[in-house]
Amino acid sequence: MSWFFYFSRFIVRVTFFIVTRLRVNGRENIPGTGPLIIIANHITFAEPQIIGMLIERKMRFATKEGFFRNIFMRTLMKSIGCFPVYQGVADRKTIRLMEEYVKEDFALIIFPEGTRSLNAKLLPALNGTALLAQHTGAQILPVGISGTEKMRGFGWFFKRPVVNVNFGQPFQLSSNNGKLTREDATRLVMERITDLLPPEYHGVYAEKGNE
Repeated sequence: MSWFFYFSRFIVRVTFFIVTRLRVNGRENIPGTGPLIIIANHITFAEPQIIGMLIERKMRFATKEGFFRNIFMRTLMKSIGCFPVYQGVADRKTIRLMEEYVKEDFALIIFPEGTRSLNAKLLPALNGTALLAQHTGAQILPVGISGTEKMRGFGWFFKRPVVNVNFGQPFQLSSNNGKLTREDATRLVMERITDLLPPEYHGVYAEKGNE
């Protein structure tokens, strides 16, 4: 990780302490070493910042390719540990890169929905995360984040909204789960995030949350 990453993380930590009331649960569940994929719901710009400041190990962020289209943003994104992901494309180069990160003991941070939810409710996830986890055998650490939808517009920082971050228990989705369809494996992964969120955030995965 670059010096700029650590400097940025310090600034983010100070900023969040000032403008939010951050409540973190289950941080002891974060594995300190070993292949790890971290998955979380995605509502605003804040979720990557939150995870980045709470994880104390080298990490990489799967990020939309659109953020890398000019030299300034590309340089900035790379300096804080981001790499581009092309959605809807079978990009074998990126897949191999993610596999290498996992093997090299990076914490690979992925937002399975692939985009931010405008109403804070979970959206249908893409299948790539579950497939990567099955192929690598890496542990998956689910994270449920709520309250960041209040960090929109102007003046929200004066209200210091409560933001809850819940780290769940790590689990594995190994090749032994190969009998599952892609969709079932993805749903299994997303249910772990659902378990860490209030019912009003469950969105398309509400059925499981109401069982």
